[in-house]
Amino acid sequence: MFEQLVDWVKQNYGDAKKIVEVGVGHRIDVAQRISEALPHAEILVTDKDESWVRSRRPGRIRAVADDVLTPNFNVYRGASLMYSLNPPGEIMPALEKLADRVGADLLVVPISDELHELGEDKWQELVIRGRIIGWLVNKRI
Repeated sequence: MFEQLVDWVKQNYGDAKKIVEVGVGHRIDVAQRISEALPHAEILVTDKDESWVRSRRPGRIRAVADDVLTPNFNVYRGASLMYSLNPPGEIMPALEKLADRVGADLLVVPISDELHELGEDKWQELVIRGRIIGWLVNKRI
């Protein structure tokens, strides 16, 4: 599934200057694949666990300790796309608010079919090859 996601990001954000993964946790492989697919874009990952961020040497990917519930907006400024893989439901309002404030599209890949409390008027299903792989709030429309 994440291969399809990376391909979709490459096709739709090929001209992006900055893409941010929020709440990367211990799974940095998706950001690394996006970095390889978009070598001219700044790829940044954030996590609230500062010790994890310090322990990473993710190549050309920048890792920053930041908590989406009390974000440093400068970290995200200039992003075309923010995405989060399997975010807990309680951070969804903060993700939406942050993406809105910096003017970025927001892509969320929920845990299995968990939809949290997505406002249906804003969110679009991201369907690839007949399968819903995520939900998108697109600022470009």
